[in-house]
Amino acid sequence: MKILLLEDDMILSEIIEEFLNELQYEVYPVYDAAEAEDLAYSTNFDLLLLDVNVPRGNGFEFLGDLREVGNKTPAIFITSLDDSADMQKGFDKGCDDYIKKPFQLKELELRINNI
Repeated sequence: MKILLLEDDMILSEIIEEFLNELQYEVYPVYDAAEAEDLAYSTNFDLLLLDVNVPRGNGFEFLGDLREVGNKTPAIFITSLDDSADMQKGFDKGCDDYIKKPFQLKELELRINNI
């Protein structure tokens, strides 16, 4: 499974990448929305893991733009935005799941497997 990981926290990105690599997933880490957009339009992914507050854009807008052009790749937001209005916005933009930071890696694995 090919996963696009948009996370601007380098340490968290590396932790998630290593964990998912151990589960035999192919992870493509990016650190800002512009990088994510370039990669999303040039590569087919099986899953998108997206932070919201990232440099050079916003995860909500990024996913909304993908959905507008017909990209139906399953997406999970991983964010510190824990307000129910933020969660609603994430689902309105087309996410399949929403994980609030901090989270356990096992929870991420379970949610990926659910999708």
